[in-house]
Amino acid sequence: MYQALQLKDLIVGKIDAKNELIENTDQEKERFFDSFLIPENIIVEEYCEGRRYYITGLKGTGKTALLRYIALEAEKKLKANTVFVLFKSDFSDEDKAAFSRAANTFLAINDAGQYDEEDFENIWQWFFHRQIVMISKNNKNMFFNDDINWQKYVSCVTAPKLENEKSNIISLLPKLKRGNVEITANIADIQGKLGMEFEWDNENSKQLKFSKLIKQTNDLFIKLRPTNNRLYIFIDELELSLGKTKSFKKDIHLIRDLILAVHNINIISRQFHYPLYFITAIRSEVITAVQSSGKEINKPISDFGMSVKWQQSGGNPSTHPLIKIINKKIQATEKYLSFQSISSDEEIWQKYFPEKIDIYTAPDYILRRTWYRPRDIVRILNIAQQHFPNEKVFSQQVFDTINKEYSAQSWVELAEELKTTYSEDEVGGIKKLLTSMQSPFTYSEIVQIATRKRELYSELDTLLNKYKMGDILSVLYRVGIIGNTGERIRYSFRGDDELVIEGRMKIHDPLWNFFSVKRPLREATKT
Repeated sequence: MYQALQLKDLIVGKIDAKNELIENTDQEKERFFDSFLIPENIIVEEYCEGRRYYITGLKGTGKTALLRYIALEAEKKLKANTVFVLFKSDFSDEDKAAFSRAANTFLAINDAGQYDEEDFENIWQWFFHRQIVMISKNNKNMFFNDDINWQKYVSCVTAPKLENEKSNIISLLPKLKRGNVEITANIADIQGKLGMEFEWDNENSKQLKFSKLIKQTNDLFIKLRPTNNRLYIFIDELELSLGKTKSFKKDIHLIRDLILAVHNINIISRQFHYPLYFITAIRSEVITAVQSSGKEINKPISDFGMSVKWQQSGGNPSTHPLIKIINKKIQATEKYLSFQSISSDEEIWQKYFPEKIDIYTAPDYILRRTWYRPRDIVRILNIAQQHFPNEKVFSQQVFDTINKEYSAQSWVELAEELKTTYSEDEVGGIKKLLTSMQSPFTYSEIVQIATRKRELYSELDTLLNKYKMGDILSVLYRVGIIGNTGERIRYSFRGDDELVIEGRMKIHDPLWNFFSVKRPLREATKT
């Protein structure tokens, strides 16, 4: 008889991977490292060596976890220094406003809040320069030789008066007035000892054009002499503000130019053999939104990025990568709790899962509850732990009980993705449309249902006045709410590009509980 843990003892991970390393202890790092499964299409060495620096994928596919794993790999094997910059968490509205003020030399903003096709790239370059200098000053490992070129570079980067010393982000930006920065450094020392000359806009007040200061900084940057100490800067949480607002448009431009600035500094670092590596994760829907913003981002992302994918073409469900994630997490838990014999993959399923759940094998059932994302696996196991902490098996009763909550939590996350396209009221209209839907349905059937329901719900009426039904269905398909069923099963998360709108459609099974989906008795069980 196998010895099994109670469900509450299993370390199954967090919905947000950054929360798995809050304490950042060696024990925490080791446990995360042991439980992590590298996606089959990702070669970690390519990121560690700078051959790739973009990680893309749908929400919940494990981009943040992969960044954290690469950071641990770089620390462990390359003795590297690692730093994380979180766009959503670290950048407040005040910080973004400071970016706009700093960008006013390059970016024109009119009264209506519309942006020219100028850019934030120069501001991001400056942000990176300040990061390099600050990290170097606080670190015993220098990434560049401390010679005259380094001293000139540091003096140039630290010369301007800053926005606000209280904010970590704003403190990296210079205070500008009409495109000028005020120099606070000792000019005599800079000119005498370092031989640096500034092209003053107003010498009496020690002001010069920010654009010229950035150019001088960039010129000095390429003269630095590297050491063997590596620095990895990871940039995560490139998420858009909800709704099509002024903030949404600003974020699009900020993220677009951050993507390009990461490309530019990585190219320079590779050309001059610098030990600097800037790696960022970008959600697929963000890329879609940014693509229409007036700059070409597809080429660098295609050439230097990889998309995190967990699909399996055919094969046994028990060998699916998402099922392997469950195996890794339980095995890591048993190792952490010092089990005498760590369970094999086969033993895990014999100990912790029934042979069948409904009419499916346990691995097949679990896969059908997901969008082929690690986050879905973590969510299912977490909810099961919360409801049945003292159980030792993820039984049929466990899954039957948690289905409603899992369905509701899944909708909340999908609704957030919809809000990059629709307003909150419009998302409410979509919810009204799908509630008590029959599955499967045809295009003509959902049009009839929408026509009837729009008289009852103002949110749905507003949605349909603004968008065509075909376009709404395409978005619902893209985020994984609906798919095609019948002879040709199609879902975006399985890698199928477009919805076949003239075919039969259905709401994805995990959402049925939330939407109280009605299913005809004649409908086949396959999905």
